[in-house]
Amino acid sequence: MSSNSKTFQFLSMPAMLWQLMLVLWLGSHLAAVLIFIPLLVKAGFAPMLIHEVNSQLRPALLLFTLMATAVQMLVLVRAAGFNALVRQLRGQLLLAIWSLALIVLLTFARPEIDSSLVRALYGVMLGCGLVLLTQPLPKNGQ
Repeated sequence: MSSNSKTFQFLSMPAMLWQLMLVLWLGSHLAAVLIFIPLLVKAGFAPMLIHEVNSQLRPALLLFTLMATAVQMLVLVRAAGFNALVRQLRGQLLLAIWSLALIVLLTFARPEIDSSLVRALYGVMLGCGLVLLTQPLPKNGQ
């Protein structure tokens, strides 16, 4: 093998799991909000049908978000210790996302709650996810 050949360095398993969970939960929400629901509107589906699809899809995505962010929290705790959940921006964002997802999920059982407030909380949750996307991957001792 020549000295010019590049060696590939793969990510550690926790870092890969972190990225996978982040891409799955954030990507699924963004795909639903930016692609799937607008395509249904553009295709001319009835507003009642779009509302029904949204009312079935959104809680499932929120449950998935709760599970995926819990896995991310475990990865962060394993890599950087329990204090990382409170002291690092990654941990604070994960706690915020988890809390917001839970609050938005609980509002689906209460239709009398103002929908603009729920949309705002949902937007904040996705915004936190986008900021989390810019954070460095958790590594042991970091």
